[in-house]
Amino acid sequence: MTINDYWETRNAPYQREMQVVEGSGQPTIQFPVVIAPKKQTDKQTVLEEISRLAAQEKSNEPSFIRKLLDANGGAINFKGLPLKSVEDFSDFLSALAGKGKQAWVPHVHVGMEVLRRPLAKNVMTTNEGPPSHFIGWHNEYAVSPVHPGYLVLYCQVPPGAGGETNIVSSLALYDRLKKTVPEFVDKCGKKGLVYQIPHTSAQVGGIVGGNGLYKENAFGPLNGDISKMTDADKRRGVESRIIDLAKRGGWSPEAAKNESLPDWQRRGFDWSWAENGDLEVVHRVPGVRLHPTLKIGSIFNAMSTRYTNAKVNNTWEPPFKFKTGTEEEGIAVPPHFAGVEKDEVIPKEWLEEMDKYQHALGSDVTWEVGDVLVIDNFAVQHARWAWEGDRKIRASFWDEPGIIGEPLTSAA
Repeated sequence: MTINDYWETRNAPYQREMQVVEGSGQPTIQFPVVIAPKKQTDKQTVLEEISRLAAQEKSNEPSFIRKLLDANGGAINFKGLPLKSVEDFSDFLSALAGKGKQAWVPHVHVGMEVLRRPLAKNVMTTNEGPPSHFIGWHNEYAVSPVHPGYLVLYCQVPPGAGGETNIVSSLALYDRLKKTVPEFVDKCGKKGLVYQIPHTSAQVGGIVGGNGLYKENAFGPLNGDISKMTDADKRRGVESRIIDLAKRGGWSPEAAKNESLPDWQRRGFDWSWAENGDLEVVHRVPGVRLHPTLKIGSIFNAMSTRYTNAKVNNTWEPPFKFKTGTEEEGIAVPPHFAGVEKDEVIPKEWLEEMDKYQHALGSDVTWEVGDVLVIDNFAVQHARWAWEGDRKIRASFWDEPGIIGEPLTSAA
């Protein structure tokens, strides 16, 4: 696909040659597509040129960025950009969002347990889990009915060693798994997936979660003021927002009685309070979605880390507990399918098959200062490898009108 005279496609050692859908006559792509200015440039020119690829004021056509994502597996890796700060990245995002009916809008998080610190307009920290912590493959916030359409990552400081962002085509995963373990794909839609999401009562930095339950982007009041509320009022408010989130995923008292609906939609969400005020919310959501523009199936989940933890600790049977190196008791709940009466552990052989393809199809994107990775969240999963030294990868989350991955209740 020709872009224009300013940009050129490049080859990178981490690109993976692949067919999104295997078969005779299907196109082969380099994943991700790597794009850079043809010659040394300045920030203002980059902003002007990226705005030409973004949504346009008077156009009803999809943006060039949207077409480029669809033609190249859902990931664009910009290299050679003169973006030296989070403020530079923020300006780039404003140009990338475009104008008009197809313009991107900042995503509004709901029920967010991951601590993300704001750094500049529409720029946040990535997950602050320790460098040794592997974050498995996932579609961004696939645990929830409310998730962004686009994820944009930016390198402010590259890691000393390791720290690659691995990306995998969710569309290729669907294609391969539908052929090898069709019952797994079918149940991901008909039964759905279960996620136990912990929320700390107050913000706790330096851990994988720790956002704080009563923040607006979690389950706190929308005006953010809890100072005059009683504990009972705060809890009622949280529970009301949990129910609202479940409804946004299709649950309702009427849906619960409808046997023709998938299990995730009938069952909805549960929650339980701890004595210290922390909360665990159990989400039940679909695990396959229809890609909004390509109209093909997409694996849409966040099971990889849960699978890895269950595998390492051999916690495939209830109560899913194990002994740590210091003989303390830990818990690692394996991935579950949703059930109306009872949730069920997903056979590990099916999860092994998914893990096999995630490793086989993944591309390890390496980082340099100024790099930007644009990800279509309905087409691509991402993961993070451990690293050494410093690493500052920043994140931004966006939506586009009409770009919604509708649940698939059966494998097409």
